[in-house]
Amino acid sequence: MFLTEQQEPERGISELQKLSGIIKEYHSDDCLDYAKVQETLATIYLMTASLSQAKSHFKKAFKIYEKIWADEPELIEAKYQEIQELYPQVGFFLGQQISTFLTKQL
Repeated sequence: MFLTEQQEPERGISELQKLSGIIKEYHSDDCLDYAKVQETLATIYLMTASLSQAKSHFKKAFKIYEKIWADEPELIEAKYQEIQELYPQVGFFLGQQISTFLTKQL
């Protein structure tokens, strides 16, 4: 997330994809760590307006959350609400980035 804020989302995505591969190789792609990395990737893609990529990674994360928390629907609902709250924040972030870019151009 820090790299995204520093205008280097590609580097952040690359590092998270490496981490995702390591988790999958040494642990599983059905664990909370893997889900959290997928969720973070989705958030970065959302912040960079790559909506199809964001959707794909959110789906991967939720599939894991639903499997792990099958007996705890309140956790799934809380995670869903948390992600829903990202959308207005991301809109503000994108607006800020555009504003900064336009200010530098003038």
